[in-house]
Amino acid sequence: MVRPSLAILLVLAHAVFGTAYRWFNWQYEVTCESDAYIAPDDEEAVAKFLHEQFVEGSHIKVVGNGHGFGNLTQCVDQTLTKKQSYIVSLTNLKELHIHKNNMTVTFGAGWDVNDLAEELKANDLSFNSLGVERVQNFVGAASTGTHGSGSSMGNIASQIIGLRVLDSQGNLRVINEKNNAEELKAFRISLGALGLITEMTIKVIPTYRVKKTTKVLNATSDYSKMYSQIAELYKEHDRMTVWGPHFDWNAETQDWDLEATYFLSYWEPTDYAGASNCTLNYCANGCGDCKKEYICYDEVIDSVSCPPQGVCNREFYAEIEHFLPIEYYAEAATNYTLFQQSQTPRMKAPYNQQMVIQHRTLKGDDTYMSPVNTYNLDPKLSGVFAIIEIDWIQEYDNFTTLWQNQELAFEFLPQFGETYNVRPHWNKMSPANATYTQEKFPKLPEFLAIQQRQDPKCQFVNEFLVSQLGIARCARYLS
Repeated sequence: MVRPSLAILLVLAHAVFGTAYRWFNWQYEVTCESDAYIAPDDEEAVAKFLHEQFVEGSHIKVVGNGHGFGNLTQCVDQTLTKKQSYIVSLTNLKELHIHKNNMTVTFGAGWDVNDLAEELKANDLSFNSLGVERVQNFVGAASTGTHGSGSSMGNIASQIIGLRVLDSQGNLRVINEKNNAEELKAFRISLGALGLITEMTIKVIPTYRVKKTTKVLNATSDYSKMYSQIAELYKEHDRMTVWGPHFDWNAETQDWDLEATYFLSYWEPTDYAGASNCTLNYCANGCGDCKKEYICYDEVIDSVSCPPQGVCNREFYAEIEHFLPIEYYAEAATNYTLFQQSQTPRMKAPYNQQMVIQHRTLKGDDTYMSPVNTYNLDPKLSGVFAIIEIDWIQEYDNFTTLWQNQELAFEFLPQFGETYNVRPHWNKMSPANATYTQEKFPKLPEFLAIQQRQDPKCQFVNEFLVSQLGIARCARYLS
């Protein structure tokens, strides 16, 4: 068992309240002011806090590292309510138990993805699926559907086989594959609406080495041809990411210039025993000189994602990430790009720099609120989802440009959602529409029934969750 030293607390649990605490997401465009920041020492202290606040009906929002673009993790601002509003961090819940006999690891909610990844690597273990960055809190990343890329791989949440969760009254509920297996499908991606997850158990695998191959591709303004070629590549490589096409902002013409080339990376197991070198230039998330032909080797946990010190881009940027059946990919990607081009005349704010369109795949699952849930898929479809991501990157942190690009980002779902059965990544610029959510997440009624049991006074919700999920009973939760 590993017991890391406790972090220094900003505010001790049950300390004297009264000093407001302002929370920001990672790029400061989403913010709220709570009455206090609470960081309990352990699960018992969390339960005690919830039990005390249930009587008052206080607003409670659990936050990780704020690595999100939308309003999902925003607290109820104290100016909007007469009740107390608290930001709760579970950073001190750092228990860790590795069970090699059944290849699982059980850990507290305070673990970040990178720290957990390093601990697993030290024990010759690995995740089966990992995103391109590791700065998130693990429970937060899993609870919003964070993922890697692979047609036979699920998102991070698909690895969860058990958890401990406290409801709004501080009551503990243990949910796993043997106990409440059906409810586990709801809690894997809980969106912070079902309670405070204090501990999680996930499946792990023995670490293994992979060969990462990166190739440069030629871009063309014949988008249908380009995306049809990419669709064929996904038939050849299970685990693959395409970074591009890239567009550079031309300030004189006020238009996007298509770059001549872009690149793809794919991973495959290898018995190579030489030096590990994929992490040297951190091209897992587009950092460094990535647009070149090269081969590298590394442990799987490092070849796909990079540690926080490898994150090279912290300028403001807007982003959408949409999941759709892979059978629709080539046509959808073409129309996404054409729509973006048609809206370019609106992009008059300064400091646009680059637009990158990225493409990945993911295996569908049966988690209620998973963006790749298969509940409403035509049975003729494969159950594999394509992922289309668009990033509008700025050369300077300017809120006017950021907000302009975010407004555009909101319009892609209404434009293409019905046509291609699109589901947005939670907390990445998804416009609130409960009717649409119900259509794409058929298990939403079951999810909301659990939410009512776990949170009868609507203490865990915020405006985004109420409007996005259509929680009618919480429509007047603000006092």
